[in-house]
Amino acid sequence: MKFLAEYIWIDGTAPTKQLRSKTKVISNSKMVSSTEWSPNEPIPMDWFPTWGADGSSTNQAEGADSDIILKPVNACADPFRKGNYLVLCEVYNADGSTPHSSNTRHDLVKVLEAGADKDEALFGFEQEYTLMKTNGEPLGFPENGFPAPQGPYYCAVGAGKIFGRDLYEEFMQRVMDANLSVSGFNLEVMPGQAEFQVGAVDGLTAGDHIWLARWIIHRVSEKYDAVVSLDAKPAKGDWNGAGMHVNFSTKEMREEGGAAAIEEACVALSKKIEYHLDRYGVGIEERLTGAHETCSYKEFKWGIADRTASVRIPRLVEITGTGYLEDRRPNACADPYEVATALLTTISKNL
Repeated sequence: MKFLAEYIWIDGTAPTKQLRSKTKVISNSKMVSSTEWSPNEPIPMDWFPTWGADGSSTNQAEGADSDIILKPVNACADPFRKGNYLVLCEVYNADGSTPHSSNTRHDLVKVLEAGADKDEALFGFEQEYTLMKTNGEPLGFPENGFPAPQGPYYCAVGAGKIFGRDLYEEFMQRVMDANLSVSGFNLEVMPGQAEFQVGAVDGLTAGDHIWLARWIIHRVSEKYDAVVSLDAKPAKGDWNGAGMHVNFSTKEMREEGGAAAIEEACVALSKKIEYHLDRYGVGIEERLTGAHETCSYKEFKWGIADRTASVRIPRLVEITGTGYLEDRRPNACADPYEVATALLTTISKNL
């Protein structure tokens, strides 16, 4: 039996990476329809062979030596072509053995193999996005004007408050059909803005599922003639930006007395401010202004239940003495592999 596998990879476009994909027809006697595969079992990567692509068209190679190699690393059910698969790939150079310079997933793998895996860290990403009209304005913004100030749109219901409901609902169902590690969805503070959450899971799974979910929402948006923006400040002026807050914990933080480890992590983060901001996505200065539920990029502070802080410690952590921290600085366009690598490099006690 033959199957369709949509090979998805992250390109070398700067400053904000794009997703690329193409379809491979695979005939493999080991494979079964994704509708028959147990959702509780990992899909074997040996079902999907290594493939090639034209790196000169993805900002990953020169035309005179254009081959790049796509190596499958994660797969899920294809929610558009029932019974088939979406296959996330790492990009390697033409020799097939050295990772391409754009391959940030491999950097995370190296940090985990160097000892950070012993932390048993869990990540929960809160991916915000903005649905835009093809003229570049957010959904819900009237032509040559502005809607009523933000306030009634967050987690709202009803005409005049919600925009892009059909796209939002279809995306939600498609992600569920793909069996990604999503934990929630909500409409956000600005018209046309929404969020989905991935995790809490290990760093590789969290990053993989963010990228797969990003591909799915871009794919869904084609049907609705809408553009999905991950810009940090999609509407200038008195409007919230778009972030990708990350909830992070190590095994030590989750155990009794973990609050002390969380405070130690905050101190460590305070000593490497620029290192993290450089890896938290384009547009930091536009979004982290000190307004709209952010702390200015020019300072670093943490606090209990403080959404104006760089790092928020949930109230429940204070009460129970155990839990996690929320780094509120990553932008919506940030690469989750880079965010995870930065947090582990700064906080891990096993590196």
